Amino acid sequence: MRKLSFFLATFLILAACNNSGKDTTSAVTWHDLESENLKGDIASYEETSYKVDSMGNIGEADSCCADVTEYDENGNSIKNVSKDKNGTISGETVMTRHPNGQFKSMSSTKDGKSNGGFRVDIDADGKITLAVAIDSTGKDDVYYTDVTMNDVGEVTGWKQYDKDSVFRMQGESVYDKHQMLSNTIKDSVGTVKNSSTSKYNDKGELIESSFTNVGKDSTTTKVTKYTYDAHDEMGNWTQRTTMEDGKPTKIVKRTYTYRKEEEKK
Repeated sequence: MRKLSFFLATFLILAACNNSGKDTTSAVTWHDLESENLKGDIASYEETSYKVDSMGNIGEADSCCADVTEYDENGNSIKNVSKDKNGTISGETVMTRHPNGQFKSMSSTKDGKSNGGFRVDIDADGKITLAVAIDSTGKDDVYYTDVTMNDVGEVTGWKQYDKDSVFRMQGESVYDKHQMLSNTIKDSVGTVKNSSTSKYNDKGELIESSFTNVGKDSTTTKVTKYTYDAHDEMGNWTQRTTMEDGKPTKIVKRTYTYRKEEEKK
């Protein structure tokens, strides 16, 4: 289930790109940076998680979590590398793009071994016709069909089938421009399995997420809040504090690398 959730979340994020276009004369009309609420011509950013004490003071870096995300010159993510606090690479995800910049495929490795992947087929209008999760052996695993998108490219609905074509679940999402407001997952008979909601500040930054899991005997809801402690000169956040039950649980820092004007020429 963890693997399924990872691929599904990745699919929703990568497919939910902006197709309004930064340059209407370009063949590339999808731009991740805009849909991710990032400003400037970012080549990459590194994100590191830190432990906190009961007062919210920053501690040592988590042993698991330092990620570098790279973007191409069109503002679309093409690679993510995970490192431990010693700088050793523990995982890598490489992404390819359709000619219009839309997400096409991804392949992941963990500790040097294949961890599966994902691919998305589109039609001439850029609509998703099929999405497929691929297992660690390179074989097709689960399929996503009946994919719906809104007018700015976010995925608003899908149905999932296993490799034997058995209908397993379906998902629905609601957006306001590029901000996901809610997401609901239902099983094959339409029973809600889990749902989430999100809130944003006036800068478009996520400030609260709520996740509700519907179990057989009980329903639980987890609320996570975020505060933004620092921004760089471009307005992108560089430090964020995560809070649960009113207590800080993690601090995340980001450093951005911007493309220089001379590099574009």
